[in-house]
Amino acid sequence: MWDAAREKEVDRLEEQLSVFHRRSRRFLRTFASRVHPGIDAATYAVLLVIAQAGPLRLNELAEEFGLDKSTMSRHVSTLIRLGLVQRDPDPLDGRAFLLTPSPDGLHRLAAATDARRGEWRGRLDGWATSELAEFVTALTRLNTDLERRRPTQP
Repeated sequence: MWDAAREKEVDRLEEQLSVFHRRSRRFLRTFASRVHPGIDAATYAVLLVIAQAGPLRLNELAEEFGLDKSTMSRHVSTLIRLGLVQRDPDPLDGRAFLLTPSPDGLHRLAAATDARRGEWRGRLDGWATSELAEFVTALTRLNTDLERRRPTQP
C-alpha cells in the first residue's frame, strides 16, 4: 500500500541514490587515473563492464549504459587508442566487432582493482559482515527490479 510514509521513503531513496551516484563517480575517478591518466570515470566504468561481461558489441555497451552509440563510440575509441581494449571481428556477424580488454588493459585494471578493493575494505571496516550481506542483497534486488521494469520511452 502506498501511503504517505512509503512515499516519503521513496523520496529518501531517490535522494540517497543521487548522492551515491555523485560519490561513486568521484570514487571511480580516483581509480580511472590509476588505469591510465587518459581516461575519465565514465570511460573507466566502460572498461570495467567490458572486462566483467565481455566480449561485447558496441550496441550492447550503449544499451547497458543507456547511451547512444556515438557517445559510447567515443568512450570505446579512447580505450582502443590507449591500448586498453581490442576490437575483434564478430564471428557471428561480419559487420560487427566484439570488444575485449587487451592484455595491457587487463594488467592495468587488475592493479586498479586491487587498490579499489583495499579502499572499499577501509571504508566498510565498521560494517558487520551481516550488514554488508544485507545491503548487497537489497541492492541486488533493486538492480534486478530496475532492469526488469525499465521505464517506457517518451
